[in-house]
Amino acid sequence: MDQQQFYDRLNDRMLRYGASPLDQTQVVAITASPDYLASYDGQVATLVASNLLGRLSPSVQVGFPDIPIHPRLPWAGRSLVEHALDGMRAADPFGSYGTRQVTAGDFRFHLGPDGHNTVIHGSGWNAYIGPGPSPLSPIESDVGIGAALAVVLGAAHLFRTRFGAMTESFACNAWDWTDVPKRVEFSPVEVSLGHVMTAGLGSVGSAANYFLALATRDFRASLIDHDGIGIHNITRSPIFTDAHAKVDMAKVDAVAAFLRRAGVEDVAVDAVALHESALWSLREAGSTDILISAANEFNVRYHIEMGFPPIQFYATTGRNWQATLMRHVPGAKACSLCVFPPDEKYAPTTCATDGSTASQTTVEEKRTDAALPFLSFAAGLMTAAEVLKLNAPGYPFSAERVMLGLKGQPLLIGTPIPHRTGCLCEGRDKSVHIAAVAGSRYVVFVGQAEVGR
Repeated sequence: MDQQQFYDRLNDRMLRYGASPLDQTQVVAITASPDYLASYDGQVATLVASNLLGRLSPSVQVGFPDIPIHPRLPWAGRSLVEHALDGMRAADPFGSYGTRQVTAGDFRFHLGPDGHNTVIHGSGWNAYIGPGPSPLSPIESDVGIGAALAVVLGAAHLFRTRFGAMTESFACNAWDWTDVPKRVEFSPVEVSLGHVMTAGLGSVGSAANYFLALATRDFRASLIDHDGIGIHNITRSPIFTDAHAKVDMAKVDAVAAFLRRAGVEDVAVDAVALHESALWSLREAGSTDILISAANEFNVRYHIEMGFPPIQFYATTGRNWQATLMRHVPGAKACSLCVFPPDEKYAPTTCATDGSTASQTTVEEKRTDAALPFLSFAAGLMTAAEVLKLNAPGYPFSAERVMLGLKGQPLLIGTPIPHRTGCLCEGRDKSVHIAAVAGSRYVVFVGQAEVGR
């Protein structure tokens, strides 16, 4: 495959979205304030920036000095610069990635609270982009979520404006998903999450696992997806590479290999659709603590809801440059079928593994498989952030649906998810559902009133 054929496939989903790739001749230079670069938040920002920008542009230069990777991150002690470059080159073997000083004509993507006239800065759960210096107060605890969110916001601005000046400022937080920064010291780093099952390891599911692993490796992972990796998947996932696409590697195997290298010890895979998965259908009651439901084929929401799921999270990307986070708690008012109803209604007594329903199309499945890289990163990050907050006292902190809009000046909106009249969940026995998740780590949330009702 020659270079042009590679880029045609690489940018296929971006073009389907109605967007065009960035100018290949415009160099993006990643720089960072020295103190910020040495911190946990700063290195999360650096890792995410090199990963995302290397998938957005084939012309990225590292302009920050080399230091060892932070001891609380995966790959601790390794060269930060080498890791960043290796990741970019693995995603795009034809790109121009290297290290040098910033020169005239570069678009400078500067990480940190100061050091340039515009900054991309995250501190704790808070994120800021705009003219420097950053107004965010320093957070002592290691968090990383705000830092990653700031990078996503900065990348969206770069792409939307085509390297335009960042003249307007925007600050927000990933704690209660509002545009008012919050001083919260809770750190998800090294927090034990329990058993996290992910159904669907495409762009959002793989990104969610990537961001979880940046914070903690103390969880058991079960990965379910039937699909292989193509070149068109590379730009929208922080994990998939050209080497994966060349051998059509199963998505579950690529994500599992990433998690194991990052330090997650217990990883199980099932390279089938959810309705065919023994990991899902044969799991013991209460054995799965969290479901990241990032699949959208084979009437998957029906099979999830008929399988009495634990607390579940997922995020979708939309045609109007938005990423939308969803949370569903067992016993609460709305299930995922309330949001994505099937085209045909099924009786509650229908077997969840009946193949006759597996091929039915859902409203969600009709969406074109097209998204922009930073939207997929945003959706995965939002999903991971909610999972990482589960152990914080007082959770949840936001409405069960949160939309992040990135088409213009960023926008965060939280709304409740209403129950859909006639949904399958109306006939589902709540006591059976509660019994099915009894013993799970987050059963304390079952049946509690949701924020934002």
